[in-house]
Amino acid sequence: MVQAAPNKLEARFCQELSKQLSLHRVVLLFDPAEQLRSLLDALATSEPSKEGPGGLNLGELQAQWVVAGTSLFALRHQLEPLVCADLPDPLLVYLPQRHEADCRATLLELIRAGTVFEAQLVNRARVYLREVMEPEKVEQLLKRPDLTYRDIAIALEQSGDGGFSQLKALFRQQLGGMGSPPENAELARLWLASDQFDAGITAKGLESELQDLLHSRWGLGFPADAPLVDWRQRAQRALLLHEFLHDWHGDELTAFAKQSLPVGKATEENALTDVKALRRNHAGAYITIAARVETELGLRELINSERPGVLGAIDTFPCEEQFLLRSVDAFLAKGEAAKAQELVLARHDSFWLVGQPTDPTQSQRRLQWELARTAASLGLALDQAEALLPKPTAPVEAWLAYQADLAHHVDGLQRRLEQQVAELSAAAVEVGQGLEQLRNRYEQLLDKQTQRFTDAFQQAGWLIPGAMAQTRIWAERVQPGAGRAVVFWVDALRYEMGASLHERFSGWSREQLSDLRLEIAQAALPSITPVGMSALLPGAERSFAVTEGDGEPCSVVDGVPVGWSNDKAKRLAHLQQRVPAAVVLNLVEVIRSKEAVLLEKLAGNGPVVITSIGIDEAGERDSDERLANVRADMQRELDTIEEAVRRLAALPLEQPLERFVITADHGFLHLPLGREPAMRIPAPTGKTLKLERRCWLGHPSAVQQPCIEIPPAELGYGSKGLSVVVPRSAGVLKAGGSLCYHHGGTSLQEVLIPLLSFRCNPASTAEENSKAPKAKRSKRNAWPGELPERITNRILMLPIELPVDLMNHGKERQVVLAAYDSKSEELVATPIQAIGAELDRDTNRLTLTPGQPATIGLMLPSDVSAKKLYLELRDAATDLVLHKSPDLAVDLIG
Repeated sequence: MVQAAPNKLEARFCQELSKQLSLHRVVLLFDPAEQLRSLLDALATSEPSKEGPGGLNLGELQAQWVVAGTSLFALRHQLEPLVCADLPDPLLVYLPQRHEADCRATLLELIRAGTVFEAQLVNRARVYLREVMEPEKVEQLLKRPDLTYRDIAIALEQSGDGGFSQLKALFRQQLGGMGSPPENAELARLWLASDQFDAGITAKGLESELQDLLHSRWGLGFPADAPLVDWRQRAQRALLLHEFLHDWHGDELTAFAKQSLPVGKATEENALTDVKALRRNHAGAYITIAARVETELGLRELINSERPGVLGAIDTFPCEEQFLLRSVDAFLAKGEAAKAQELVLARHDSFWLVGQPTDPTQSQRRLQWELARTAASLGLALDQAEALLPKPTAPVEAWLAYQADLAHHVDGLQRRLEQQVAELSAAAVEVGQGLEQLRNRYEQLLDKQTQRFTDAFQQAGWLIPGAMAQTRIWAERVQPGAGRAVVFWVDALRYEMGASLHERFSGWSREQLSDLRLEIAQAALPSITPVGMSALLPGAERSFAVTEGDGEPCSVVDGVPVGWSNDKAKRLAHLQQRVPAAVVLNLVEVIRSKEAVLLEKLAGNGPVVITSIGIDEAGERDSDERLANVRADMQRELDTIEEAVRRLAALPLEQPLERFVITADHGFLHLPLGREPAMRIPAPTGKTLKLERRCWLGHPSAVQQPCIEIPPAELGYGSKGLSVVVPRSAGVLKAGGSLCYHHGGTSLQEVLIPLLSFRCNPASTAEENSKAPKAKRSKRNAWPGELPERITNRILMLPIELPVDLMNHGKERQVVLAAYDSKSEELVATPIQAIGAELDRDTNRLTLTPGQPATIGLMLPSDVSAKKLYLELRDAATDLVLHKSPDLAVDLIG
C-alpha cells in the first residue's frame, strides 16, 4: 500500500525526530494537551502495548515507541530492557497529559541519557502556515481552542506549497546538503552566529528573502544598502540588549532609548529564545559576540556602581558575572554571608562559568566562584559558631558538642578556603575584601575559643569528661574486639579532617563497611608528635609521663623511656616488644607495594599499624618564604588514607583485616601566611628543655601572661615530670619559624583529635581465601623460633624458644645473639630489647629459660648495605654456636 506524501509539517516532525533519535537513541516527548497524538497514530506501523513497544515509520528511520500510562515507575520498569544496551534501538517515549517538570525527578536518568523533544506545535506550525497563508489567517487558526496536529494538517493540505525555498536550499547546501533545510528559527540563528552564508546570499540576490525572514522572526528592519555584516552586528546588538533589559530590575536605562529592539510579544519571545539557543549551540561565537556588544554599549562602566539586585537570573554579558562576584565580595566584607551565598547559588550555572567548559577563561572564573561559594559557607558557619560559642562559665564537656556540631565545620571550611586561595595568585583573588574580613573573624574566633576552652580545661584538671584519653585508645579501641585490627596513626589529623574521613566512609555501602563511629579523643599534653605518638602506644593506659632525659624531654610509657623527636624507632620497638605479632607499615608502603608483597608482610594474625606523616610534613613546609599549596597536599593525604583502607580491606588474607581505627597524635592551628609578628609571645624563663611555637617544656622560673603553666602533677606526669607552658590564646611563643602552622597548645584544634572506627567486611569468602596465595612460612631448620622470609624493617623482632631436654629443664642460660652480613660476615646488629628474657646492654648477653618463649628485638643500622643476613646464637660462656639461621634476604621498605 502506498502512503500519501506527508505534508511539510509532518515531514519536518519526522526529520527532526529522526535526527534526535539518531543522535540520542532515546527521545522523550511530553504532550500535555495531546496535540501530537494524531500525528503519532498516523506514523505508527504498530501500536505499543504492555507486552512491548510499537513501531513508527519516520521515513528515513524506523523506530520503536512507548506510551506512558498512569505510573511513571511502571514506565521506568518497562523501559529498562529497551535502553540498557550501549547503543539501544531508536525509541520514542510518548508522555501524553504530562509536563516535563512534573516527571523530571522520576525520569532524570532517562532524560540525561537521551533527550527531550520540544514539540512546540504552535510555533512550528506558524512557520509553515505563514508560507502558504496570510499572517492574519495563521494567527486566527492558531488561536483556536483544543488545537491539534490534525487541524493544522488539514489547513496545509488545503493551502498548497510556497515559502522561502531558495534561502533554505542555500543553507542546506552550505551545511553539506544532508537532511532537510533548517527551520526558519534555526536558519536565523545560524546566520546570527556566523558569516559563512553571506557570500552565497549576496551572490544569489537573496537579501530580500533574508530581510523578510529576520523581520518576521524579530521585527527588525535593516538598511537595504548596508552590507550583511552590519545587519548581523545590529541584530546581535539588538537581541542581546533586549535580553539584558528584559532581565533588568533597576531604574530605566535611558542610554539605550534609541536602540532598535524587537517589539511585540511574538518577536520579543523569539528574540529571547534565539539568544538562549545561540549561547547553547554556538557558545564560542556567543562569547565573541557578547564581548563586542558589551564594549560597544559601555555596559561595564554603566553597571559598575549599581546595586546587586538590578541584575536578574541571566548573564547576557561577561561584565554581569564579574559585577556579581564583586557584589558577593561586598556582602562578605559587610558580614552578610547569607546574601552572598544566595547570590553564589543563583549563579552556579552561569554561562560564563560553564557554557564553554574547556575555555581557559571560564576555568579561571569557576575557580573564583568556587572560592566565593566556600567563603560564603565559611561566613555562615562563623555566624553560627560565634553565636553559640560556649560561655566562659561553661563546663569543659560542653565544648565537645560545640566541636562536633559547629567548630569543626568552621575549621574544615577555613582549610578549604585557604587551599582555594593558594590555587590563585594573590592579585587574582576577586573577593579580597571579603577574604580579609573572614580571615580576621576566624582568627578572632580562634583566639576566643582557645581562651575559653583553656580556662574550662584547666578548671576540669586537664581531663575532659566524655572524651577518650589518648592513652586509652590502644587498650579500649585497638586491642579488644573480634577480628584483626588495623590502626592508622596519622600525624596531625585534626578533628575536622577525621570528620571529613567519616563523611567519606559514610558513602561506602553497607556491604563494604559497618559500625562507623566518630568519637572525640583528648590528646596528651603538650600536643606535639613525641608526646602524642607515645601516648598511642600499648601500655600508656597504665602510666604515661613526660620527663627529662639526657638533656631533652623524654616520653615514658609504662615506665619505659621511648625517647623524643628523633626516636620513632624506639617507639616502634616498644610497640613490638609489647605486641610481638604487630606489623608496622607506612602509608606509602600500603599504596605502592604490590599485592603479593603486602600479603607476605601481613600474613600473620597480629594487629597492623599504619603510620602517616604527610599532613604534618605539608604544614611544616608552609612559610612566607615558599610558594606551595600545602593544604592541597594535606587533602591528598586524606585521599590516600581512604585508598589505603580500601586496599587493605580487599586483601585476600587468611586472617583478613576487619577492624579499622584511625586517630592522631595531635591537631594543629593553620592560619594564612603573613601573620603579624605581634602574635609572638615571650617564652618563659627557667631551665628550657624544649621550646616550640605553641609550647614550652622544662622547669620555669617565671611565666608571663598570656601563658599558663601546667605543673607535671596536674598532668599525671609525677614529681619527675616536666612543666608544660602554653599560650592561653591562639598566639605563638617566640620560637622562630613560620607563624602560620603550629601545634602543641591547648586549643580545640590541637587537643580534640578524632577517633574514627569501623568494620570492613572480609574481602572474600573462606573458599576464596583458601585459593588465595599465602605468604610462605620459613623453615625452622636449626633455629629455635620462627624466622621471616625476608627482612623488610630495620626493627627485627625475633621469637626464640630454646628447646627443653632432661638436662636443661628450668635452667637459665646466658647466650649472645647477633646478626651478620652473609657475604662479608661482618657484625650488623645486636639486641636492643628483650621480652620474656633479660638483656644486659653492657655485654649484649641474653638470659633465656629453655621452654619459655621470648621475643628479642634487633635494630639494623640506617646505612645497612647487606643483601642477606644470618643470625647466630652463641653460648656466652663457651662461645660455641648453638643455633645458626639460614640466610635471610634484606629488603628494607622506606
